[in-house]
Amino acid sequence: MVLFMNNNEEIIKLLKKKEDFISGAEIANTLKITRTAVWKRINFLRNTGYIIDASTRKGYKLLKSPDLSIEEIKSAILGQSNIIGKDIIFFDTIESTNTYAMKLADTGCPEGTVIIADAQTGGKGRLGRKWLSPHGKNLYMSVVLKPAIPPKDASLLTLMSAVACASAIKQVSSLHVSIKWPNDIMTCNKKLGGILTEIKADMDRIFHAVIGIGININLDINDIPDEIRTTATSIKIEQDIAAFSRSIVTAEIIKELDRWYSIFLQNRRKAIIKEWLKLSSTIGRVVKVTVGANTFTGIAETIDEEGMLILRLSDNTTKKISAGDVTILR
Repeated sequence: MVLFMNNNEEIIKLLKKKEDFISGAEIANTLKITRTAVWKRINFLRNTGYIIDASTRKGYKLLKSPDLSIEEIKSAILGQSNIIGKDIIFFDTIESTNTYAMKLADTGCPEGTVIIADAQTGGKGRLGRKWLSPHGKNLYMSVVLKPAIPPKDASLLTLMSAVACASAIKQVSSLHVSIKWPNDIMTCNKKLGGILTEIKADMDRIFHAVIGIGININLDINDIPDEIRTTATSIKIEQDIAAFSRSIVTAEIIKELDRWYSIFLQNRRKAIIKEWLKLSSTIGRVVKVTVGANTFTGIAETIDEEGMLILRLSDNTTKKISAGDVTILR
């Protein structure tokens, strides 16, 4: 486990500003540290996957960044995120970022703490399902939030997070991204990612919530199990590229989460629901919803202010659904 609360991201910004070399003296003067400290930080960055050229006369030059870099993420969100991402904890491998985040929240960690893993051995999806979490491929992230809301409003956190994720992916890729109720991030009629919200609460208030986010970024088609190959995809597959920067996707999601969480805290739920409806691939469609042993078929008309799906049944009555699996029929 590595907790990143230092200023290595400032060195990354300085290296990126220069197309050529930047001297150790210039870095030291800008950051008000010694040249020995600069050298130590450069070595640390090299050990985390950065390829940095060094010249006694010229200084340092960034040649290549790693696919997933916490320094890169911190550098990208520096000054652009008010709550989320101030503290970022990284694991190479963990059982579940959500499980760890829930335990960490119990200890009183700051709101907005982010946990990221390169791989999960017990990644969690909705309804107790496992989340495919191979090493070096995707984004597995959990965020600790402490909103002063009653438990009945927790579903709005999922809607808010889905809006943030879909908006972020649209900004950093050329994909058409939509949301399938309640929490699936979709592209090309296939699942690109999902959100799992867990809370600790009593009858009246939430003590803390953890938003778990899984996004398929660099999965190859052969990485996807046969049983879900027709329904799951990745940014890499759909954009037909060699690889996509996980750092860029992660940083953009953190920034969008911070923006939409600020809107949430201002009690502007109508703005969140309006944006969710705009991004939805469910509303207006004929769907089948499985709720436990029961199945309901009808037209998905809208969602209410608590995020419940309003289903128009064949007898023209409506049914509110708080949780379930949606299959789009047409």
